[in-house]
Amino acid sequence: MNASTVEGEDARELRQFLNSWLIPNDTREPTETLPALAADAGAWKAAFARVPRPRGRAQIEQLMAFRDDLRADVAERSSDRLAVWLERSPLTVQVVGGEVAFTGDGSSRSRLLETAAGLVMEGRWRRLRSCPDCKWVFYDQSRNNSRTWCSMYAGSTGRACGSIAKVKRARGRQAA
Repeated sequence: MNASTVEGEDARELRQFLNSWLIPNDTREPTETLPALAADAGAWKAAFARVPRPRGRAQIEQLMAFRDDLRADVAERSSDRLAVWLERSPLTVQVVGGEVAFTGDGSSRSRLLETAAGLVMEGRWRRLRSCPDCKWVFYDQSRNNSRTWCSMYAGSTGRACGSIAKVKRARGRQAA
């Protein structure tokens, strides 16, 4: 498997952050989980081991705005909003042990920004996708980077949006 198709811990953690806004399968109502995660140190550490926990309402609100912009970029297959955040919060770029490393101010937003910039640099940002149905952000590990839905099968990582869409399309053809 090509290295760019392997998600990695960095992309998994960023994806988990992006999915702190979600549409649960049971209620189908948009749900915000970031403030509750930030309020519980144990839950934050379990979800984002390498990201400092935000302190105070202002930091949490800024983190939610950052997340919403990144989600919009993923959905639009763009990095325009990410570029704006990088202009607002520049990162220091260094070569450490033959590898490029980004360093920010140590905040949770900065740590997540470092991860996103690293994914862009490695060509893995384009592998983050947003399901057109449930809006779940997933990492496309397909060889040709063409996956559309979160999942074709119901399970813990999706609601089988691909199967649902295909059934709707087939029923539409049958009705016509």
